[in-house]
Amino acid sequence: MKKSQKLKNKVKPQKKAKPVKSCSNCLKGVKLKFNNDILCREKGIVSADYCCSSHRFYKLDEFKKAASYRCSDCEFFILFPNEYISTYGVCDLFSVRKCDGSIRKACSKFVRRKENPA
Repeated sequence: MKKSQKLKNKVKPQKKAKPVKSCSNCLKGVKLKFNNDILCREKGIVSADYCCSSHRFYKLDEFKKAASYRCSDCEFFILFPNEYISTYGVCDLFSVRKCDGSIRKACSKFVRRKENPA
């Protein structure tokens, strides 16, 4: 092999490896402490290398951002503030009961409320 050919092979850009889908890197799965199995919200207890059709990659940065939001920050949360709780209201998608939106964590249908410049 020529020297230039060897150099081309060394410098050749490599494709970024796509992560393998499995329940061990799924947002819906929780690793069990007593063995390597995964507790899936959809399928129950499954092996770590199993993957169902509703797999969602666990991306730590996105999960942390979503975990910090509350129902009261969502566009679908209708506020009915009272004199004691300013974030009191009801979710337009999932609930008919009023609750304190600052206590409940945002769901998977969360859409950030647009700020109204007043």
